[in-house]
Amino acid sequence: MTWLLTIEARDAAGDAVTLRFSDGAYSAPTAQLWTPRIRQPGLYREGMYAGDLVSIKRSGIGETTLINADGGLDYLADYAVDGREAVLSRVDSGNVLEAWRGTVAGLSFSRGEVSVRLREPGTLLQTPHPHETYAGDNVLPDGLEGTEDDIAGQVKPRVYGDVRNAEPVLVNSAKLIYQVSSRADCAVSAVYDKGASLTDGGAYADLDALQTTAPAAGEFRAFEGYVRLGTSPEGQVTVDAASASTGAGAVVADIAAEAGETLDAGDATNLDGVGTVGLYIADAVNTAALLDRLAVSVGGWWRLTPGGTLRAHLLQAPATPVATLADHQITSLGRSSAGAGDNGLPVWRVTVRADRLETTQTDVAASVSDARRARLARQYRDAQAERQTTRDHHPLADELTIETDLRSRADAQAVADRLADLLSVRRDRVTLEGRLAQSRQRAIGDTVTVTTPRLGYGQGRDMRIIGRELNARTGRITLELWG
Repeated sequence: MTWLLTIEARDAAGDAVTLRFSDGAYSAPTAQLWTPRIRQPGLYREGMYAGDLVSIKRSGIGETTLINADGGLDYLADYAVDGREAVLSRVDSGNVLEAWRGTVAGLSFSRGEVSVRLREPGTLLQTPHPHETYAGDNVLPDGLEGTEDDIAGQVKPRVYGDVRNAEPVLVNSAKLIYQVSSRADCAVSAVYDKGASLTDGGAYADLDALQTTAPAAGEFRAFEGYVRLGTSPEGQVTVDAASASTGAGAVVADIAAEAGETLDAGDATNLDGVGTVGLYIADAVNTAALLDRLAVSVGGWWRLTPGGTLRAHLLQAPATPVATLADHQITSLGRSSAGAGDNGLPVWRVTVRADRLETTQTDVAASVSDARRARLARQYRDAQAERQTTRDHHPLADELTIETDLRSRADAQAVADRLADLLSVRRDRVTLEGRLAQSRQRAIGDTVTVTTPRLGYGQGRDMRIIGRELNARTGRITLELWG
């Protein structure tokens, strides 16, 4: 077996080049030159993220070492490889089979070696999401950036989807101008002072009108993500606002686009079908953390493909298998749980918390109704789904509670029902080790059939791949399976 590694790079002049290395002499059927420099093909791990639904370490890491005893690879010090695609393949009986595909984190040079640090593609999104900060350069009474004494350097807030009772930032204390979102697609629908609604005096036409024309006493007026009050507030100011797109898929697509990635169009449509979401972000946060929140909200998972497409799916039972792993291909098999509960048992009750208020309040104006007063004191509304037959069968069956960004309690109820159906039955969590030479590469999320006399799988059990570990040195692959 021969190992091959390709790396997309930029040379010292900035031109695109493809680096090709092998761990022995390899004559490609094309005219491509493969340099026999691989010392250790390496170990690689990757996995999906689905919160508490399927808990697994998803960050993919790996390393391949190249021989550089003669300094023949020193030229790579001037090459840019970070964030670019790398593919590890094996040649078996003349066939080139892809074993792993991801991105390069960087190169390290030591005595006689060059270490190629590899990461699964999603690592690219585990970096700060693009945001703006306040300049603090107001010359009062003018300006929308605060002053050095208040919000200079503070992250500007952003609204994604439909957000309720968010506390805006005071950006001009002289004119009582607040900002709830730095995104231009934000529309403010309501403003509250100490929980009591203010009168909407009508939208401004532009930023100039916002700064030159004050609302009437007791009113507010807005432009995009800005709000101006006509009277000094008596207490805490909060805002209801929404971006142009509020469906779960559309919001994931917006966040991905800001990070330079593209959500698969079909996935966006499917997620939109789950319902409306709302995120209010007022601090620096990683893009991956935002996607994690949304994935958990819809009862799903996401990953970035090596080709740069973001995929986001609902967590579902195993589907049509793409392959069968027979007993002779399996070197070890172990089951760690039979359900999604913390105790390894099925879940009998699912609680989905939704309709979040960004700011809860107990100190409210006397004019606030009892119903609104009660709602302002609670951050979420809950939807529950129970499967009593599961508890009868498993007296120690667990419960699952997830906090979501879903806006509608009805949408939350649908998610709770779907997850209860999915997780209230036996769902084995299995670690399977097999021979790489007998197992083609399978992607995270694929379904495979495991057929072995062990664990009652004699007739075959369909399971989803939720994690992979490739040991290229030993020629073994370890799969984390669920289903």
